[in-house]
Amino acid sequence: MFGYIRTDTPELRVRENEYYKAVYCGMCRAQGKCTGQCSRMTLSYDMVFLALLRLAISGEDPTIKTGRCIAHPFKKRVYLDFCDSLAYCAYASALLVWGKTADDLNDEKGIKRLKARLTKPLAKRMRKKALKQYAKLDEQISNGLQKLAEVEKEGLASVDAPADRFGELLADILSFGVEGDNAKILRNIGLHIGKWIYIVDAVDDLNGDLKNERFNPFICLYGAQSLDEDKKRAVATSLKLELLAAEPAFDLIEFGENPNIEGIIKNIIYRGMPDVADRVLELDGKTKRQGKKTSRDKTRKVK
Repeated sequence: MFGYIRTDTPELRVRENEYYKAVYCGMCRAQGKCTGQCSRMTLSYDMVFLALLRLAISGEDPTIKTGRCIAHPFKKRVYLDFCDSLAYCAYASALLVWGKTADDLNDEKGIKRLKARLTKPLAKRMRKKALKQYAKLDEQISNGLQKLAEVEKEGLASVDAPADRFGELLADILSFGVEGDNAKILRNIGLHIGKWIYIVDAVDDLNGDLKNERFNPFICLYGAQSLDEDKKRAVATSLKLELLAAEPAFDLIEFGENPNIEGIIKNIIYRGMPDVADRVLELDGKTKRQGKKTSRDKTRKVK
């Protein structure tokens, strides 16, 4: 996905940080097992967050193991053993990568289109493996991306309209295959976190979109100009409101005997995501830190 949903690592407890690293590495291994070794390069913080939520809702408590991998051949790393929640998120990630690649091929130009063309063979192979398990999910993602594209093409003077569509897409992904109250909890979280991601991404991309004359909802809303301080503050407030709107759903999750997941999720929601938003908006003297990182950069951060 995008890589904006991060922990505030210095504020994590030691055991929480170790567990987060285990989930991260477990997701990486699950992607290699489910959708091919090369798919591990597409791992993002956002999918690790989704994996944490699915683990919390399902009540799964996989064993934490240690082992070496291609990225870390000389030192053993902790990782979460393969389980249904990690497998689902690996397949969902593959389908999202394909959807994003196909979308960029249709709508982008220049470097972004070239990148999509180079990514297409890998994304196609990943999707092929995921389709064997989750054809229905692929249909939902395709429909969700189509609805988002249609709203963006309308060019409405609104950020909420396309953000709502992306929120609905993430809600579908997060709650897929879950029933009852747990599905409602995940849908609510997906709706608001999806909107938060879309808005932060739009702000992060604004200057580049202005330069290259690409679509951006803030351009439709404010014209061809960067956001001034007042507008940045207004966006920051709307982002905080999205997190507050999701808070009741987080409070309904029964974390059971795994307090590590609860501590990590609270750290992400109350510290990590607000910090990312402030940095993208360049508020309170914080230097902008690009949200989208390569797999190597992301792995380095988790060490």
